[in-house]
Amino acid sequence: MAFYIESGVIYITRGDDAVLEVTGIATEGGEEYTLQDGDVLTLTVRELPSAESPALIRIDALPGSRRIVFSHEDTAGLDVGRYSADVQLTTAEDRHYTLWPSISGSGRYKVRNLNNFVVMPEVTIL
Repeated sequence: MAFYIESGVIYITRGDDAVLEVTGIATEGGEEYTLQDGDVLTLTVRELPSAESPALIRIDALPGSRRIVFSHEDTAGLDVGRYSADVQLTTAEDRHYTLWPSISGSGRYKVRNLNNFVVMPEVTIL
């Protein structure tokens, strides 16, 4: 299985199944945050981090779960390449927090490809 994270970049082979376990969620005070029953993690992948760029992948974890599950259909239709992705926490109280990536400096407001989600080529095409 070719699914891994290296230097803050997610790598997945096109058409593979995978599970992303989101860890290290902290409160504003720095304590470990425990997901509540109504909390939902969402991974979104776009070509560019902009509302004008259509969402290519959007996966919601089950409420209260840290596991974002990719099915092979999620990446099967994507071109091999680099995309922009983030993971958002929506709490049961409808508060929204971007957990990843952490963007600093002028990159926080520039609309450019984040190159943090890479779809790798597959050899066995079904």
